[in-house]
Amino acid sequence: MHCPECGTKASPGAANCGVCGFALATLASAQKGAATARTMMGVSLSDLAKGPNAGLEVDPDAPTLVKTSSKGTAKPVVPPPPENRTIVGMPALVPSAEARPTPAQAPAQTLLGVAVPNAESSGAAPAVKVPPPAEGTLLGVARPGIAPLRASEPVAGDAPQGREREMPHELGATMTPEEMERYRGNPPRPSSRDKLARKRLVLPPVQPRGGEVVRERSRKNRKRALPVIITAGLLVVFAVAFMLLYSSPPPLTARVKATPEGREAVEIECTSCPDGTKVQIGAASADVKKHTALVTLPAPLALGENRLKVSLDRPGSGRDESVGVTVHVSYRLRPDLTGLANEKPSVHVAVEAIGGTEITIDGKPAAVKDGPAVHVIDVAADCTGPADEPATLKRRVPYVVQTEGGTREEGAVDVAVGIVPLHIDAPGPRVIVDGETFVLAGRTMKGAEVLAAGKPIQVSADGSFAQRMSVSSVGSTNIEVRAKAPGMAPRIVPIAVRRVEKLASAAQEFMADKPLGYGAFASAQASDVGKAAVVSGEIVEARTQNHQTIFLLDVPAKEGCPKGQGPCRVRLVHGFPNPAKAGDVITAYGQIGKPFSAPGSGVVPEIQVAFTMPGERK
Repeated sequence: MHCPECGTKASPGAANCGVCGFALATLASAQKGAATARTMMGVSLSDLAKGPNAGLEVDPDAPTLVKTSSKGTAKPVVPPPPENRTIVGMPALVPSAEARPTPAQAPAQTLLGVAVPNAESSGAAPAVKVPPPAEGTLLGVARPGIAPLRASEPVAGDAPQGREREMPHELGATMTPEEMERYRGNPPRPSSRDKLARKRLVLPPVQPRGGEVVRERSRKNRKRALPVIITAGLLVVFAVAFMLLYSSPPPLTARVKATPEGREAVEIECTSCPDGTKVQIGAASADVKKHTALVTLPAPLALGENRLKVSLDRPGSGRDESVGVTVHVSYRLRPDLTGLANEKPSVHVAVEAIGGTEITIDGKPAAVKDGPAVHVIDVAADCTGPADEPATLKRRVPYVVQTEGGTREEGAVDVAVGIVPLHIDAPGPRVIVDGETFVLAGRTMKGAEVLAAGKPIQVSADGSFAQRMSVSSVGSTNIEVRAKAPGMAPRIVPIAVRRVEKLASAAQEFMADKPLGYGAFASAQASDVGKAAVVSGEIVEARTQNHQTIFLLDVPAKEGCPKGQGPCRVRLVHGFPNPAKAGDVITAYGQIGKPFSAPGSGVVPEIQVAFTMPGERK
């Protein structure tokens, strides 16, 4: 037996289902003895045996067999003829031939051909009324309570006649235990499913009303908006941090500028760059000082638009970045130092401009309509004269630019270049000789080249040089000594050499020009350097160095030495070998030189000697 509640197979003789607890004893007792009396569709075998098998006793142990007599052998049930079978193969109730009703009195049958039990008519039976489609089942069997099976039966209010119907359901339906209990007159017991349903009953939550609804909705909205607010706050914090740490590139100002050496450079101005920031354009670089860096370019830019990539390397943990800048070159003015190698040193300013641009340099218009122009600046005076140390040649050339669009720009081209040092020890700036030769000696910087009258002179590693020069004829000869070095302006020292037959004649000519005496040049100023001077006195000290003869002369009172002031001394520098010695009295003819500062003896006047004569001045 299987439990009709859950379908679990129950043990034989069990009173309740072991799974769901359904009571099986009542069902078993109700079904006892009826299992063999009903078919699957709920029709009893006794009814099915009517017809050809009417009056025969059915074997209870074998429902398909009948007994002909109490002592006879069992015979199989004779199946009804095909016309008496239903659509599902079950035999219809066939009355005996004597009791077969007329067509008007035929018992009521369903669509399947099964006769309704105990449905005999008490009188003249009217025709069977077919129930309306809405009140019948799919098989055409009327359900109890919907419509009467026969027209003669009362519709409502009357008690049923005869035996109560044994199967109050559609043909083939399965009866539930509750219906079986109701059929037997017992009240239905609550099933375990109902108990479980009552246990699982969940009441819906009480909905708030009025202001509580508004507050509940506000609370839910706040809960929904909280993640959105937190996300928006995080986005704002991230955006602020991104702006602070990775802000847009700093503003840069770039313009073309010429270096003092004449090379083209780009001047970068960066307000956010501290000192020490490395600015790099290509292979060229420079350091920032006061927010400005001048990057010298290896090659000049082209006229027009130039796109440059500027790399910034800030010191320490500062932000490093690359910034693109555009430099527009509508004109170019740059110094050209190639003119320093000319016989007369000069600095050139090269001028280029696009069409329609007018340029004025140092107050003079530059002819740029036909192409590049050159402005020449003479610097020979700056490069002439002896110098013991390197000097710097500086020039500032102003210019005015008027572009085609009417823009006026003013600026200046700065030129700064070093000058090679050159010191001449012998023979001096002016020399008078009565022989055919003299020695040219001096010194310059290491690596410099020295030329005398256009001819190179051998220079030692320390920069000193000495060369014997010849004077072939009587007369004056001007010799230019030039020292030069790459990237620097040359130093030019002119030397005047005069050859005479007799020095006495030269002394008379020299005195005719009224040179300054000791009283005048002892208090000479820097502006008096180079003027003719003459002095006589006794040699206190004499020595020879660097092809020079140096005397310390004691000047007597008759030569202009003030009385009571002690000895008056003069330093004489002669660029010739001089045989005079200490204690000799000589007269020196020459030019006023720069005062000499002797340690422990104060300032002593100096004379660049051209020649000397023995004895006092006459």
